[in-house]
Amino acid sequence: MRGDLRRALALVRRRTHREPPRKVRLLEKPDCGLCAEAYRALHRVALDVPLEVDRVDITKDSALFDRYALRIPVVTMGERELDAAGLEDRAIRSWLRA
Repeated sequence: MRGDLRRALALVRRRTHREPPRKVRLLEKPDCGLCAEAYRALHRVALDVPLEVDRVDITKDSALFDRYALRIPVVTMGERELDAAGLEDRAIRSWLRA
């Protein structure tokens, strides 16, 4: 029992972020399977890289819809953009750290 508790506490220490979260936006639209997968991937990546994910529905803004309708899901951080459709967690993690 004590060994299990020690292992659990060690895992929590490794998963506790020491840096402020990076703010990213996920540009998506409703009923998009690729968008849902990109959101799940961001949550998996957030275990290693602290993230604050803002989900943006592009169908509610005509300018965003015109620009991103064929590219979604897109992850943005500042001025940088990443077409996230089908990307592995490792590629997203590398992009966030660059």
